[in-house]
Parts: sequence; C-alpha cells; structure tokens
Amino acid sequence: MKRERLFLLIAMFAGASIFTACDDNDDNGGETPPMNSSCYILNQGNFGENNASLQIYDKDSGTASSALCESDIFTTANGELLGDVAQDMLWTNGKLFVTVSNSQKLEILNENGKRITKHTYSAEGAQPRNIATDGKKVYVTNYDGYVYVYNAASGDSITRIYSGSYPEGISCNNGYLIVNNSNQGGYGGGEASIAIIDTKSGTLIKSIKDNVCNPYGESVICNDDVYIVDSGNYDNIPSTIYRVDTDSLKVTKIGTASLLSAYENHIFYTDASFTYSTMSYNNTPLYKMDVTTGEKAELVAAEKMKDIYSLDVDPATGDVYVGYAQYGILGTMRIYDGTTGEQKATFDVGYYPTGARFNN
Repeated sequence: MKRERLFLLIAMFAGASIFTACDDNDDNGGETPPMNSSCYILNQGNFGENNASLQIYDKDSGTASSALCESDIFTTANGELLGDVAQDMLWTNGKLFVTVSNSQKLEILNENGKRITKHTYSAEGAQPRNIATDGKKVYVTNYDGYVYVYNAASGDSITRIYSGSYPEGISCNNGYLIVNNSNQGGYGGGEASIAIIDTKSGTLIKSIKDNVCNPYGESVICNDDVYIVDSGNYDNIPSTIYRVDTDSLKVTKIGTASLLSAYENHIFYTDASFTYSTMSYNNTPLYKMDVTTGEKAELVAAEKMKDIYSLDVDPATGDVYVGYAQYGILGTMRIYDGTTGEQKATFDVGYYPTGARFNN
C-alpha cells in the first residue's frame, strides 16, 4: 500500500532524505498473547533508516502497542529490527505475511509478530512489494519482474511467475491474478501494463497496455471486479482509478484518485498524488462510491485529508482507517465511520503508516 521512490526524489529536491537484512534468531520473545484486537498497523519507516515497525491496535480499548521500531511487536518478539521500508502486509491462515522492500525479504509471522519463517531475495533488482491470496496460495510481487508464490498454510515457497516491469499492486479474483506493472511514471524505465495471470496454469495470459500509463498503486476487489490505481506520470497525466472486468478483460476509467479501498459494494478513494510541475500534493475529499449505481458522496472533507498516506477499511465494521505522515515525525492513524464520516478515534503510529490489516 507505497511511494518511497517518489518520496526519495521529493526529499532530494528538498535537501533531505526521507525514508539491512536481518538474520533469523532464536530469541523466545512473542509469547505474550496479543491484545484483544484484530487490527495490525504496518509502518513503512524512513527510507534507508531501518526503522519500519509493526503494531497491534486494540479496537475495544482504543489503545495501540508501541510504534517505535525499538519496541514494536516484531522487535519485542524477535530481538531484531523489522528492516528498511516495510511495504505490505496480509493476514491469512493464522499468519502475517509482511514484505520489507529494501531489506529484500518476506517475513511470515504469528499473531504476536514472532517469526515463523523468512524468505530473502537475491535476484538483480529484487524488492518485494505487495501481497494477495486466494486462501490456498500467497502471491508476492517483486521488482525483479516476477510474482512469487507461497503455500498459504505452510509458508513454503512454490514457484515464481513472470509478470512484467516493476510489479506492484496485485489482486486475486476469479482464478486470475491482476497485477499492476509500473514504469515508475516514465522515470524508471520498463513498460506499463496490467498483467492477467492464470492461477491454475501459473502463466501470464495477457498484458493490457492500452490506455494505461503507470499502474502503480492499490488493487482491490469490489462487487467481483478489480479496481486499480494508475499513478499517471506525476505531471500532466493524473492518478486514475480503473475497473478491470476479469470476464471481458475490459478496463474502464472510474475517477481520479491515488488511494483506494473497498467495502462491500463501495469503494473509498481520495487524491493525494504528487505533481512535479508544481512540486505539491493534490488534496481532495474522501469519497465513497456505490459501484453498482455509480453514485458517489463526499464522506470526509478535504481539509481532513491533508498529509494522508494510507487508506484501508475494516471489513467487519466498514470503519475507514486513514494514516497520516509528515517527514521526520511519527505518523497518526484516524478512524472514521464509513457511513457518516464522523471521526471515531485517533492514535499514534510509526513513520509513514503503510496500512491497517484485519484478521476478521
């Protein structure tokens, strides 16, 4: 659920940088049961500073575990830091799958953050990115051009499938993987496409290239269709939501946005994309759209969306978790009612919260 390469370029412009692999160890931390909660917060950390962190948020009491990497649940459980630029997290089969991009690893953890196993990547250009599952297998995109496949129950590696340049967002739907292959907005090379991969055969069956620019960001399933974010070129081509019909493989433009999440038959989205020509971020309200009717409404005003970095919806309640980030300071997570837009809670998180995940 991010954009550390873009942020690094911005930070270089501003004169400041913004954002080590770890070894297995047998430290017996992580034996304390987690708080009565099903919400995990993954904090990306500052690029190059090895300060990613993992938290648990107790929805009943409204309290969160430590956001500091020195005392987050991963470090407490394993006696080492999570790593450099945590990218994505997924809960399935009683396990947390966590990608740490610059540390070139996939961590598989128990509910307390204790390591079950770890996979590292050594291929040229390898940086694990985003995760999807069909319940039986877990699929991890990687900047080396492949989707890596793991057994969801055991965590064992199975195979890898070629996808395209800089694979990013990924969804698994109707027997297909839909993968965002980025070209880094034209700044990183490669050829932008939406890859359609048959999960049964494990082969790339189609690369959609027409009318796509830079499919970089989120990929979510709503009402049996896949909705993705195409981040544009950070200039005159805006960040856009597309719907991918996995029956017809037709791609349809839905609206302009950079962050996207889904709940039942609704998508939630806002535009916080960066524009190089103005060296500024867009700032729009948080919208809620019924995908069956196309009707949309403003849920949260634009002024409350400033500095937004992540957007997720609790599938059990419909509450919207919005992560906020500013350079050099710890972030904040706010929870909004998904029906009224009323703010229900706020709590401190780590540097650059990349998202909230739920084990409902």
